[in-house]
Amino acid sequence: MSWTILYHRNVSEDLESIGPAAARRVMRAIDEKLIQAPLQFGAPLSQNLGGFRKLRIGDYRVVYCVVATRVLVYVLAVGPRRDKEIYADAVRRLE
Repeated sequence: MSWTILYHRNVSEDLESIGPAAARRVMRAIDEKLIQAPLQFGAPLSQNLGGFRKLRIGDYRVVYCVVATRVLVYVLAVGPRRDKEIYADAVRRLE
């Protein structure tokens, strides 16, 4: 089964900020993993991001939510993990 991917409006800026090579790598992982089996590849998050999951792609993370009733994956944020700012950005986008 193929899932529909929906992106938060700021994800394009996230991808631009990590550079073209990393952005291609992230998009390839989304296409190969999240479209086919989003629950199989990502790990659940907790606290303010409970209900969301993270996909690890090297030093980068994709924060996303699976809406199984609509066969939908909502990508909230993409960014480097190094300072955990990716998670703070994701929480701000929920407000």
